[in-house]
Amino acid sequence: MAKDEMLVKIAAILTTLDETNGSPESMLYIFFDMNMDSYSKVRDILISAGLIRIKSHYVTLTNSGKVTAQKLNKVIGN
Repeated sequence: MAKDEMLVKIAAILTTLDETNGSPESMLYIFFDMNMDSYSKVRDILISAGLIRIKSHYVTLTNSGKVTAQKLNKVIGN
């Protein structure tokens, strides 16, 4: 996955999780065209950055993740 594509997917995940208040991990995996390697890399980045948390395979934003998602929405214009 190209760097630009990864950044777009990260932004999409954060803003979507902000709108939906969370998602099963399986939905995010599908978003990555069921490519476990790509999904795992992005998941690990988001966890290590403190932007998401996963409990029982359900992904939610941390407070920092919510702030980041809101900043992205302002830039995107949503």
